Amino acid sequence: MIMTTWLVATVLAVPSAASSDAAFSAAVSGARAQMSASFASTSWNEERALLDLLRDRDAEVRRQAVRSLKVWVSQRSSTRDAVLDLYQNSNEELSVRREAAKTLSVVTTYSDVHNALVDYAERGSDAGLRAISYKALYWEAAARSGVRDDILDAARRETVPAIRHAAIWALFATNDNRVKDALLDIARRDSDDAARVEALKSSYGLMGYNDTRDAVYDLARNPSTASAVRRAAILLHSNRVNSSQKDMLEDIARSDRDPAMRTAAIIALGNPRSDELMTYFHLVRRDRNGVMVGDPLDAE
Repeated sequence: MIMTTWLVATVLAVPSAASSDAAFSAAVSGARAQMSASFASTSWNEERALLDLLRDRDAEVRRQAVRSLKVWVSQRSSTRDAVLDLYQNSNEELSVRREAAKTLSVVTTYSDVHNALVDYAERGSDAGLRAISYKALYWEAAARSGVRDDILDAARRETVPAIRHAAIWALFATNDNRVKDALLDIARRDSDDAARVEALKSSYGLMGYNDTRDAVYDLARNPSTASAVRRAAILLHSNRVNSSQKDMLEDIARSDRDPAMRTAAIIALGNPRSDELMTYFHLVRRDRNGVMVGDPLDAE
């Protein structure tokens, strides 16, 4: 089975100067085009077999079937409709509906899909399904301002921590000044350290902006910063653009009093495309042939 990629590495690589919204949107569109092209050789017989398994008595079989349909869901409206129906079925097992949300992440350009995900994320009854619904919208957060506004509002105001963290997560592929400012505000001042960590992780693609870079630098070098937050800020310097950042990492690695911070600095000084960092920041990986593999939602 072809493993699909949902984010081009170059979209999140730090440029010499901050990318424009237009350039970022173009990169996202290019990633989607590449993703669609990778599905061209799919087999209708295999697809139909998986669709039949969505009616199996075993919930785990249904979950695995809808997971496997991610390869096909963008090819036919009937397949998309079947997965969307499963996601919206209140009588279905939550584990199956969660997997359906992850599969629908591929086709959030369709209004019926992103509207359904936003509606449940904002008003659904299960916190876990609400959270994964926000995360499944990260493509549209990057590409569609209306969806981005909904997610940004949840990142600021949602009262259930796990759901708020998911909304912050869903902004990681977005290059937008309002998102940048909101993430910086959360990272600097929020009372929830876990939200601050998520905000820093979602700022990886924004390190080309001076204000993001300066704020992250201050958090990383300050020993009074909450430990989890400081570690995230240090790791974020794996995506660095100037020598002062490298000097700071070397200083922390050599002499910081906290062994966990020294370890984080060593990781950040190492391979910026290591599996550890790629997973931590929701980035893609490439196989030995240079083909992009992996989906950030696989780890969720």
